[in-house]
Amino acid sequence: MTQIADVTSSDPWLDLQPFITETQGTASERLIRALAAQVSAEAQDLADCEDLVKRSDEPYVRLLLGLIVEDQQRHRALLESMVQRLQGAAEVFSAPIVQPVEGSEPLTEVELAAALRVLIRNDHEAARHLRHISRQEASIFGGLYSMLLEAVARDSEKHAAILRYLLTRLEHRTP
Repeated sequence: MTQIADVTSSDPWLDLQPFITETQGTASERLIRALAAQVSAEAQDLADCEDLVKRSDEPYVRLLLGLIVEDQQRHRALLESMVQRLQGAAEVFSAPIVQPVEGSEPLTEVELAAALRVLIRNDHEAARHLRHISRQEASIFGGLYSMLLEAVARDSEKHAAILRYLLTRLEHRTP
């Protein structure tokens, strides 16, 4: 009789080893810097979204932006994990965490519209940047990083669509 041992490890990347057919080789310092820059950019957008959620009086704005916040938190954790793995987990990556301002005034419609436009632009730029990185480093871990970066890029496009919906609804609101 064969026994099956529980082989869960604390490093989720080690659990993926059987699925990774190619070796990493030397991770590109350019890739590490690009991913770290993306983490920093998403940290700012995350803080901006959290601030909009806090300051908005509209339940649908809070709901939809809350969905984006949850995705961005997962993206950040994934991208940080990718950077750590590329660095051989020898260094712990830490991006600055920007906290929403406490005691902020409620948003005006003009402020909300302006913030939504900035976030839409940022999500489009993030998707473009992630796809660029993905194409440049397509073979890292047998294409795993490329596929993950493409998934995050698609989520960024989804976020832009949600934000456009909010902006359109705001602009077509009857006073």
